[in-house]
Amino acid sequence: MNEALAEWNPWWSGKGIDSALLGIERELTERAEELFSFKEMKILVGLRRSGKSTLLYQFIDRLLAKGEDPKDVLFVNFEDPIISGADLGEVFDHYQAEINPDGKPHIFIDEVHRCPEWVQFLRKLYDLKKVGQVFITDSSSKLVEKEHASALTGRGISMTVHPLSFREYLQWNGLDRKRPFSREDGNRIKNALNVYLRWGGMPEIVLKESDLQRKTLLNNYLGDIVHKDVVERYNTDYRKIRDLVNYLVANNGKLFSPRKYSRSCGLSLDAINTYLGHLEEVFLFRSVPVFDYSFKAQQVTPKKIYLMDTGFFGSAAFRFSEDTGHVYENAVFLQLNRKYDELYYWKDDKGEVDFLVKERNDLTKAIQVCYDVSGARERESKALLSCMHEFSLEEGTVITGDLREVQEIEGKVIRYVPLWEWLLA
Repeated sequence: MNEALAEWNPWWSGKGIDSALLGIERELTERAEELFSFKEMKILVGLRRSGKSTLLYQFIDRLLAKGEDPKDVLFVNFEDPIISGADLGEVFDHYQAEINPDGKPHIFIDEVHRCPEWVQFLRKLYDLKKVGQVFITDSSSKLVEKEHASALTGRGISMTVHPLSFREYLQWNGLDRKRPFSREDGNRIKNALNVYLRWGGMPEIVLKESDLQRKTLLNNYLGDIVHKDVVERYNTDYRKIRDLVNYLVANNGKLFSPRKYSRSCGLSLDAINTYLGHLEEVFLFRSVPVFDYSFKAQQVTPKKIYLMDTGFFGSAAFRFSEDTGHVYENAVFLQLNRKYDELYYWKDDKGEVDFLVKERNDLTKAIQVCYDVSGARERESKALLSCMHEFSLEEGTVITGDLREVQEIEGKVIRYVPLWEWLLA
């Protein structure tokens, strides 16, 4: 145990943090001082390999740079086979006995779900004010939403760590430019968008140079998410849930009917809905329901299923000329998902609108996605206008491949915006 802890905490022996562990700073890193100002535990949840561990190292580096005693910083990675499964109290006892018997440490815990009974011990330390900063990561929303919400009430703030946004992707590739963009800048950004959509925003994937490396790593990620975050945690059948994952990836952004899938795969409806819940809890997919004032209608109507990173679709089933529209729609979903809790699609006899945004109690945005508007403008605008009239919205947006235009129809404004501009707005 002591050797394992010392290996994860090189600053105890006067060493710096390896630059490979620190990675490249992100937008959330820039909020370090703001996060340090909160006394509550900071709980970072999100998709496996989306950068949570790197963020912990970056926050630790900021604390050390502020002059904190290195021995007052404890990092515990519960994916280490020596530490995994150990009681947090046991780990803390080792730390106090060998490193820091009298300090008030800052504690950073990675993949905390692998530690039994961590909540009670950490809550006691927190309530007795025996710890400083506390940062926790996990690859499942269940950590804070179900199992431990009541135990951590008032003691923690939760944040979701997403793969890189397109803006971050441009920054990492040295393409972040001040507006107005030159023509050359716009062309470079559009080219970068194609790569970003193709391979997604998982940090390590972005840094790989070859398509083969990216594809291999993404497939490994997908296997690890299914095995480590779902099968091991929920004791489910790997083959059955992997078949479901493969189906959802191949049908990304399309309506999914559990009942129809049940007839083709032999799984019960309850099992499919349980598996879908697990896959959403580990941030691999998110379902978007139809908007209806009837909650029952929302539940029984098929939902759209979106991937939480477009790279998984690209690595498994990408045919850009055929699937660009679906990838564009998924990219729009990901951007909206960063900002809004309630997303819906909407339909009536005039057509379907891809996204309807609800903020508090109001429907505020109607967004259509159409990569190639030529020949489809009337169809897209007809459904969008119907939605805008239905919910008294003055403006609607159509996200396009390259069209930039503003139309006024029936007293309503429709803005056509290229995806790359919308993502950077």
